[in-house]
Amino acid sequence: MDAVEFQGLVAESRTYRRYDARPLRRDELLGLIEAARLAPTGNNSQQLRFRVVPGMEDPAGCQLVFSHLHWAASLPDWDGPEADERPGGYVVVCLPHKVAKSPVRLIDVGIAAQTLTLAAAARGLGTCMHKSYDACLESELGLDGLGLDVALILSVGGRGEKVVLERAGVGVAQGHGLTYWRDPDRSHHVPKLSLEELLV
Repeated sequence: MDAVEFQGLVAESRTYRRYDARPLRRDELLGLIEAARLAPTGNNSQQLRFRVVPGMEDPAGCQLVFSHLHWAASLPDWDGPEADERPGGYVVVCLPHKVAKSPVRLIDVGIAAQTLTLAAAARGLGTCMHKSYDACLESELGLDGLGLDVALILSVGGRGEKVVLERAGVGVAQGHGLTYWRDPDRSHHVPKLSLEELLV
């Protein structure tokens, strides 16, 4: 993969909130974690742990996770994907309770989440990173008994919506600021600042 191909992979590595509803197999989700386990961690501590919830082998588990997620704060009139648009599986990223608030460990979570997302994009899958979920999810997944906290949940599935990157403040993105929005055709638009606007 050259630099241009990698740039394209990053551009495809968007947040997807609607999926093709194909249940994912456990081995498909494990393939994403296989990539994430190679990513760097602070002090090479490798504190992260992962729970996979595959739609193919564990549809009830998928329904449980879905029932505790909160979707798209910038789309207040939307309650989340319909039954035929839900993720095909989930990766639950966990940290030991004793280090769950450590700033370095939270950076590790971000690195892992981005690596998981890129690995999914390389396989033609879409993802959504969730930090908004019901606190009882840890208990319902049996993670508290293992001394683990949920640090982040990644929804994974076949892409079920069109996501368009827009130049922030230009053309159709004018008036939206940095807030994403949907067109009547349900395509999802994401405004992005230019390179020049990011340099200091």
